Amino acid sequence: MPALPLPLPLNAICGLACEPTLLPRVRMAIAMIAQEVFAEPPETPGYPMRWNLSKTVLSPTESQAAQMMVAIVASPPMLVAAAAAAAGGATDSVAMAAAITDDQILDAIRRGWNAVSGVGPTYAQTRQAEQEET
Repeated sequence: MPALPLPLPLNAICGLACEPTLLPRVRMAIAMIAQEVFAEPPETPGYPMRWNLSKTVLSPTESQAAQMMVAIVASPPMLVAAAAAAAGGATDSVAMAAAITDDQILDAIRRGWNAVSGVGPTYAQTRQAEQEET
C-alpha cells in the first residue's frame, strides 16, 4: 500500500482534528452531503449503505461529527488545505481551520462517504460493473 504524503506533522493534524472552531462547519457539511446522498438514484454503487449513513447522520450530533472529523481531516483535500495554510504562515489549528474553505470540507466528506458508510472500493466497482452489464 503506498504511503500518502504527510504535508504536516501529526501534532498539527491532530490539533486540526480536535479544533472546536472547525467542528460546527463539519457538522453542517455532513448534513449537506447526507441530503445529496438521499437524492442519488438507488442504482448508485453502495446505495443502501450510503443511504443508511445519511439517515443516521442527517442531523449529526457533536459526537458523531467528532468521530468523522479525524477521517475528514486526514483526507487529502483537507491535508492539502491545511498545509497551504501552514505554508502561508498559519501557526496553529485555529488559523489552519479558518483557512480551509467550505468547498474543501464538502469535498473531503464527499470523498470519504463510501468509506465511512462501509462501502469498500471493490464493492463499489463490482456493483458498477454489474449495473453496466444489465
